Amino acid sequence: PAPPVNIVLPQFRRLANVKYWLTNAELPAEIPAQPLAMALGGEQFARAVQGTPAMRLTKRVGPVRNSVGNTVYLYELQEDNPYAWVATVIVKAPPEATFATVLDPRFDAGTAALFDTAAPVTGVQVTTLPQPLRIRVRTSRLEPGRISLELASAAPAGSALVVSENYYPGWTATVDGKPAAIGRADYSLIGVALPAGARRVELSFADRDYPKGKAITLVALTAAILLIGWGVVAERNRRVSVG
Repeated sequence: PAPPVNIVLPQFRRLANVKYWLTNAELPAEIPAQPLAMALGGEQFARAVQGTPAMRLTKRVGPVRNSVGNTVYLYELQEDNPYAWVATVIVKAPPEATFATVLDPRFDAGTAALFDTAAPVTGVQVTTLPQPLRIRVRTSRLEPGRISLELASAAPAGSALVVSENYYPGWTATVDGKPAAIGRADYSLIGVALPAGARRVELSFADRDYPKGKAITLVALTAAILLIGWGVVAERNRRVSVG
């Protein structure tokens, strides 16, 4: 299958935590951005990635046959695309401006977390982006609806943790055991506002519509069982009366 066009962009690979590329083609160890962009998106896209560094790959598996009999290869990207990182400042912006900024080759996601204007966080006005913090973040637990993260050093006030998972209403966060503001950051990811000294972040997800859906399902099942039972009794009584 054809790879997504945005894989050419190092900013996209970083935000999406891309580490591997499964493909049905054998690839060289280094792929210049412009020829790949031309092949995937055409001349206009190739011009847009001018100056973007080449993608470096290491083959880990292949050629092998997959479950449907196709020949595939697995490559590891030689890039630091972390699952979570600490951004120096919080900036609030509308989605269209955020999307354009995070895919701009000049933007470093470690400098600012771009939160949606509706997010319950306090942003700052910046004229120049600060230096990134480079605080390493370790994922100590990763399971459906539960994520635990530990910062290698204390976060400064006004910074934010960004996690490469799609944000959806129902995510909540605690920082060092206390509730923390959470929202959509960098267009579609999870962002958490960090107080000074923050070291541990816990994320949990609970679908707000699940209890309502569960209740409706139980009522529907109960009604179906009662109707079936009524039908069985009615049919038996009919046969008795006929006999």
